[in-house]
Amino acid sequence: MAALAILDAALAASEAALLAAYAELYNGALEGIPRGASVLRANAVIIHARRLAAALATYRDSLDRDALREERARHRISF
Repeated sequence: MAALAILDAALAASEAALLAAYAELYNGALEGIPRGASVLRANAVIIHARRLAAALATYRDSLDRDALREERARHRISF
């Protein structure tokens, strides 16, 4: 789980750094920027980082649910 926390922090730091480097990403002023421009690539990285962060959160939730299910199964009384 520590590795996932580190990855989560790295994703947040990367997004902050890209937003600091490309102010136009704050207001979505991306029209007229040529294809392949670094700002568009930075925007794509942010989008994918957010998706990965959401997937990590979903994964953590599933781990929590699995642990709860296992805990309940241990306390279940069989007749």
